[in-house]
Amino acid sequence: MTNEELINVCQAVSHGSIRKVKKLANDTEGTVIAYEGQNLTVQVEDRIENWGYNECKEV
Repeated sequence: MTNEELINVCQAVSHGSIRKVKKLANDTEGTVIAYEGQNLTVQVEDRIENWGYNECKEV
């Protein structure tokens, strides 16, 4: 994900929109529930993970 895509995802999440991302290393998909700096907090099924923006893409 580029910096511009990160900004768009973060703005959407802050306004209550749901954004899904996929981790490129293992094709895991999750929903962005929060963000801090360049890290996304992602809910994957029943667990919460922190992903760097550069290791995922929006789906």
